[in-house]
Amino acid sequence: MDKDIIHLNRGKHKRRDIPHWDYSESKQHITFRLSDSLSTNQLLELKKQADNNPLLKRSYYLNRSIEEWVNRGMGTCILRIPEIAQAVVDSLYILNNKRYQLFHWVVMPNHVHVLLQLFPNTPMSIVLNSWKHFTSERFDEILLNFKNTNRFNADYIDRILNTFQGHYWMTDYWDVMIRNKRHFNLEAKYIAQNPVNAGLVQRPEDYPWSSFYKQS
Repeated sequence: MDKDIIHLNRGKHKRRDIPHWDYSESKQHITFRLSDSLSTNQLLELKKQADNNPLLKRSYYLNRSIEEWVNRGMGTCILRIPEIAQAVVDSLYILNNKRYQLFHWVVMPNHVHVLLQLFPNTPMSIVLNSWKHFTSERFDEILLNFKNTNRFNADYIDRILNTFQGHYWMTDYWDVMIRNKRHFNLEAKYIAQNPVNAGLVQRPEDYPWSSFYKQS
């Protein structure tokens, strides 16, 4: 990134009716998902259900409804593949302590949660774009390499490549701006418990693709 360019945070704004809070030096809980984890029709239905809630709480209920839906294992769930999951983890640490401070994270089978604090003049959109660009290139490379091994059926890899065609992530993302220490702890606990709530492990420390993982 060019150090002579000053990037301005956008503050509170909306994109595709999804509210975002992009403030310099703010702590945020970010969620981004694979592009096949939620269809357009499913999203519209969940939005209709969220509209039954008070206006100020609709975004919260929509995000949680989507979370419950994708935790059922929707889509190809390629983040289950260790090399793919590791590529996501690598992307999170490239700009850590440069553009943000990384606190907690978890890579689920079809989505990712990150708790961080932005550094000055670092819009969230730049951070998200860096994660998505790096991982998309790595995913292509990893999947194509699998075709030269006997680990996966070639047809399975071809189906994945044809499903995404290089566009692995949903265009938008979900963010929650942290209000105080209590809120920070609640969001951290939510991230830690995500694999447990999805039925993947019994304890947060047992899930290997998480900042809460503890090797025995």
